[in-house]
Amino acid sequence: MSHSRWLTTANRILRLYIATENPSANIQTLANFIMNVYGPTWFSIKLNSSCFDGPKHVMNMIQRSRYLDVSLQKIVDPVIQRNAFYAHPENLLLSMLADESRVQREIAYRRIKKVRAAAGSSEVRQFTVPELNLTATSYSSLIYWQEVVLTEPPLTKHLTDESLQKVVEDNNIKDLVPDVPCHTQCVERYIKLVTNASLSVIGYKARDGFIRNQIKSRESMPAFKTKRDFV
Repeated sequence: MSHSRWLTTANRILRLYIATENPSANIQTLANFIMNVYGPTWFSIKLNSSCFDGPKHVMNMIQRSRYLDVSLQKIVDPVIQRNAFYAHPENLLLSMLADESRVQREIAYRRIKKVRAAAGSSEVRQFTVPELNLTATSYSSLIYWQEVVLTEPPLTKHLTDESLQKVVEDNNIKDLVPDVPCHTQCVERYIKLVTNASLSVIGYKARDGFIRNQIKSRESMPAFKTKRDFV
């Protein structure tokens, strides 16, 4: 079971839970965590998969896990901290630019302008997950802003100051930048494709041709029926 994907693992734990007449305390703890934290977060990401929603998912996961005992929070919190890439200032600023609140958009705009005014180094910035504020009540306060080095979101670098000011006024950032997903499901699909290519052929050109043929074949073939067609 430990070698399964996380969703499969969660499903198997729940199946074990309902099939066991007297589940152990550990099984009950895992089942409760899946139903209270993992499951709702998974569905939330599927329903709101934009990069603008990433910080909100981190925030929601933290809040959902607060029901745990302190001893269990000490196990869960480091994992959330380690994987909180969407709590990076760049991602927070991007999400704040798309916020319904004009105040949040204005704050993000001012911080980006401050970064641009101080820009002078051509060095590649280090992407480091900052320390999380686990008692935050909103996604914009997930980190300690005074303690982090601010950098501009890559998706807004092509926008002028005037365009960003208009974003504050019109809340139209989603019309100006690509809607990148906040999950890696599509990446996982291509990892599988690259793996299959490596097992089937040898050499860079052969792998490249194999992958391109697979993609072209999928585009030209009619879609297979899905569960949706039978509901």
